[in-house]
Amino acid sequence: MSSLNKSMESKFNDLKLAINEERGKWPTAQGVNALIIVYSPEEEKKYFKRIDEEFSNEHIIDLSELFIKYIDIFGLDNFKTLYKNYRSTSAFLNESEEEKDFLDLILEEIKKAVDSDKMPVIIRSGILYGTSIRNKDILESDIVNKTKRPLLIFYPGEVKKDINENEKVFFLNAVKANDYRGQLI
Repeated sequence: MSSLNKSMESKFNDLKLAINEERGKWPTAQGVNALIIVYSPEEEKKYFKRIDEEFSNEHIIDLSELFIKYIDIFGLDNFKTLYKNYRSTSAFLNESEEEKDFLDLILEEIKKAVDSDKMPVIIRSGILYGTSIRNKDILESDIVNKTKRPLLIFYPGEVKKDINENEKVFFLNAVKANDYRGQLI
């Protein structure tokens, strides 16, 4: 069944099957053990409630909390200056190995999950909008490539069909997402 028009109940049932069948390791996941669940931004609170019910024993990574932690590293005033000077091009994602960026914090949280043998579950991924961090930056990282359990990404957006009838994900229902790796649920 297409991921278009699926109910939340159907998506969570499909997710359970995908985890049990290790579908994140299938060729359709393009080599990354990740399952991506797209939901309407308007339904976010319902999805978070269900995530708490289904995955409370796993490692839930709330990107909005990490975002605040990231700003706290600089201090709010310093962060505002950094953002004004560089905008999102390097304020969140930089090439320097010496300075910690927002992507580093995300990957550290995924590593914590892996090290504790818990499934990493990313929520509030809408916070990535405007940061220059793309799903592929996360999914192509060494830590995700080595995970035994799938990385779950709950993704606020919409799935639409293109002119070739292929499903495409639109981040926050506005911007076409990259054709990234991972199995779409």
